[in-house]
Amino acid sequence: MPLDHQLPPAKQAVLDQIASGFKLSQTKLHEITQRFLEEYALGLSAYNHPLAMIPTYVTGVPDGSETGTFLALDLGGTNLRVCEIQLHGDKTFTLRQQKYKVSEALKTGEASALFDYLADSVDHFLTEISDSQISNEEALSLGLTFSFPVEQSAIDKGILLTWTKGFAARNAVGKDVVGLLQDAFDRKHLHVKCVALVNDTVGAMLSRAYASGDCMLGAIFGTGTNGAFAVKVEELTKLGNDPAVAKGGLMILNTEWGAFNNSRSVLPSTPFDQKVDRESINPTFQAFEKFISGLYLGEITRNLLLSLVDSVPSLLFSGLSTPTLNSHYGFDTAYMSAIENAKTTQEVKQVLVENLGFKVEAISDDDAAIVRWACETVATRGAYLSGCAVAATMIQTGHAQLGGGSGPEEKILKVGVDGSLAEHYPGFQDRVRQAIRLIVGEEVESRVEIAMAKDGSGVGAALCALQALKQAPSRP
Repeated sequence: MPLDHQLPPAKQAVLDQIASGFKLSQTKLHEITQRFLEEYALGLSAYNHPLAMIPTYVTGVPDGSETGTFLALDLGGTNLRVCEIQLHGDKTFTLRQQKYKVSEALKTGEASALFDYLADSVDHFLTEISDSQISNEEALSLGLTFSFPVEQSAIDKGILLTWTKGFAARNAVGKDVVGLLQDAFDRKHLHVKCVALVNDTVGAMLSRAYASGDCMLGAIFGTGTNGAFAVKVEELTKLGNDPAVAKGGLMILNTEWGAFNNSRSVLPSTPFDQKVDRESINPTFQAFEKFISGLYLGEITRNLLLSLVDSVPSLLFSGLSTPTLNSHYGFDTAYMSAIENAKTTQEVKQVLVENLGFKVEAISDDDAAIVRWACETVATRGAYLSGCAVAATMIQTGHAQLGGGSGPEEKILKVGVDGSLAEHYPGFQDRVRQAIRLIVGEEVESRVEIAMAKDGSGVGAALCALQALKQAPSRP
């Protein structure tokens, strides 16, 4: 049967009451965006704010004419990836890569073991996969995509501020991650030099710029979330008398916007969000990320579904559940995507049978409709909040005004996005655009070009390694 299934009025009334806690009015979207701008200003002016606005010391963006062969090492989640990238100079590149699994033991053990594993993986790649001829004269240049909050003081130096996304390796926080990796390379006598530290979001921005010649914002909407954009160095008043200030020009910032509004003063928190936060490995931190990223959307939805199962009288599955649905993080965001992709009630039921262990006869048409509603409700709020971040950046960079009206020029505003939500979640970009329209107006939104950043974490890291060599003092 089709998906326009009508629920009994009593059930619908309960859902409408819950939905009111997730809905974002235009007024609320403006309030959130205004708070974003305030936190951007705080992060530009001083260190140690949650929205950290971290200087990357990357002072140029590519234009697609660059050439060369570089290595990239990408650590940002479940997998570690080693890449070899050949830039052709015509906005295209050749990529050779290999993924390596990062075990839970490595994520939560000693940092030295984790970084030794990274070096071993590069060694294996160069021995078994790579085409590069390793010269005894010149070390291979490597860009490290490290998708965790770091405080950078140079293009090749960054202190880890905190782990996110399930990592908690000991004796790494407060240390230079480039140094930890280079020490591991040196212990294994690898002729590889880590010349650049790049966040995946910065990589997305560089990658999109390489492919299209320009990029206003690089953004990740996947397991986690983050944004990067360029500001004039004089706006970065917290740099004080840093040598970068004298050089002027632009510098790309890593916003770390996953930590936006950690106080939750404007974020639309519900009991289902509070439970996710309380049971997380980092309670009260990364608040924005917990509302919008792929790691958490499924868990918010699971909490919502179980509250309906447990309600009196029960509104879902006749008060029954399954071991998978009862399990922490048992309802994956990928299931939400499959449910929103479903064309019929039967297809929704099939997702629940295949992934959650329900018997098909135990799922009523009402149940399927309620699960679909829950997924839409949580995902739409997440996409609208994602739109707030994009719109705030457009305003911050002078391309838009809160409530409508253009910046001084009327050019295409290019946004490079990466991550599983941006790439795969049905309706994600349309919902983001709806929010942008409500915040900055239809005219400006119509000039926003959102496109996937082609391998931001691999190609982006290679481009950052190239940029590091460009920025390095000339050799004698």
